[in-house]
Amino acid sequence: MNDIRGLLRLSAFAWLTAGLVIALYVEIVNAGAVDPLATTFSEYVHVGQGARLAGVAMLATGFGALTVAAGVRLSGAVRAARLVAVFGIGMCVLAVFPQEPMDQPLTWHGAIHRYVALAAFVALPLAGLVLGAARRSSWAALAALVVFVSTFLVGARAVSGLAERILLILELALLVAFARRSAGGFVMQPRATLSFVARTSFPCRDLARQRRTCGRSGCGDRGEPRFGA
Repeated sequence: MNDIRGLLRLSAFAWLTAGLVIALYVEIVNAGAVDPLATTFSEYVHVGQGARLAGVAMLATGFGALTVAAGVRLSGAVRAARLVAVFGIGMCVLAVFPQEPMDQPLTWHGAIHRYVALAAFVALPLAGLVLGAARRSSWAALAALVVFVSTFLVGARAVSGLAERILLILELALLVAFARRSAGGFVMQPRATLSFVARTSFPCRDLARQRRTCGRSGCGDRGEPRFGA
């Protein structure tokens, strides 16, 4: 089991690193063509080499997130693993359905891109809160998401790109934290937790059960075997 977790963690880091390197390359080669403070990363599909590489960066990040989800699932945190998987699947969907340029009206594929991105960016911080891991980063990511969405609602598109990049950095940091923590496990299994609480909170029940069993099998009142019986 530990070998599988180690392989999943290594694979996750490889995919996430590839996605980050490609994204940084897209940012660098298009630095003079767009305003990074206003342009979101998704809009790079309409600029230069971003048409080919922006989607690849999203896919790599999505594959990395799905690998992280598998590691979290092996640690026993099923609900959190599903939330991480939602983020991973969402990133893959974003690569398939591109967003339109900011100066054009919303299209059907742009709407899919926008709302799937919203669901994905919400799911990952929620996974952190469910796991009880990286809580501060999870709350920070949710706050950054609120700021990013607000730039569209209040007409502050001049800083949408900056807000999105801060959000992406926080979400990527959460994935790295989940990948690192998944090797040691996050939570106890629910049944094991209930059993542990029952044994430690109600020892008298176990003692009474033991006395009843021993009484039927020929033990003493304290559970001691009657050798002379």
